[in-house]
Amino acid sequence: MNIKSNDGSIVGVRGLRLAYRTWEVANARAAIVVVHGLGEHSGRYAEFGERMASFGFSTFALDLRGHGLSEGRRGHVQSFDIYLQELDRFRREVEGMADFRIPMFLLGHSMGGLIATRYLAEYNTRFEGGIIISPWLATAMEVPRWKATLSSAFSKILPALPFASGLKPVDLTRDSDIVEAYASDPLVHDIITPRLFVEASAAMGQALQRSDRMQEPILFLLAGDDRIVNTDRSLRFAKQITSVRDVTIRVYAGHFHELLNEIDRVAIMREIRDWIAARI
Repeated sequence: MNIKSNDGSIVGVRGLRLAYRTWEVANARAAIVVVHGLGEHSGRYAEFGERMASFGFSTFALDLRGHGLSEGRRGHVQSFDIYLQELDRFRREVEGMADFRIPMFLLGHSMGGLIATRYLAEYNTRFEGGIIISPWLATAMEVPRWKATLSSAFSKILPALPFASGLKPVDLTRDSDIVEAYASDPLVHDIITPRLFVEASAAMGQALQRSDRMQEPILFLLAGDDRIVNTDRSLRFAKQITSVRDVTIRVYAGHFHELLNEIDRVAIMREIRDWIAARI
């Protein structure tokens, strides 16, 4: 199958340039919009995009502000709502690139899962469903109270002060080649600012409070041995959604955080394919 890989950019909030990558296929059956996690970028979804193209789905992945090839301070956002606004701009960009007749699906991983969850609750769009992978609804290890208090204080006086996120590459996947590639990737960073931490924490609470606003079918893919986000919290969140009749939850025992980079990722991608295919 002929896969057309491309890249481009859109204008984000306050004129920031945001980069994106695409993996398109002729006569696509569906389009998938991807939102990546904290510290990573859209280029890490090349294998996923190519695999989806082989299934007849086109994939469009955005670099969040402060990530990858996009402009902005690394690991920083003034307001979490900016992520939602820029995702909506990207969604409109994808609608202009893809055949308007094909169904669109939103996929978010980790912090991207939190962004996608908040977006589906707040925006009325033409997405036919959401695929939420290892969402950052709570960290795996509870954040000490002093650290949360300090972050709140710094968010007001030094909001863009860079801190190390503390994410360990070995906790991402059991595939050592992927771990090594991540550690040496010049577009990857391990920065989070006090403002982003506070804004993300607030977004987690909003996701729980406003889950009843979600309407689209949702597929939750959760890692059973996630050392980065709290899988139990994500599981409880998925089970409490009552506004959506079509909620599918899959927990992969023994798997690490990045399911799309795990050692059996091809099988997981096939499950995504089957879920989408059943809804188009």
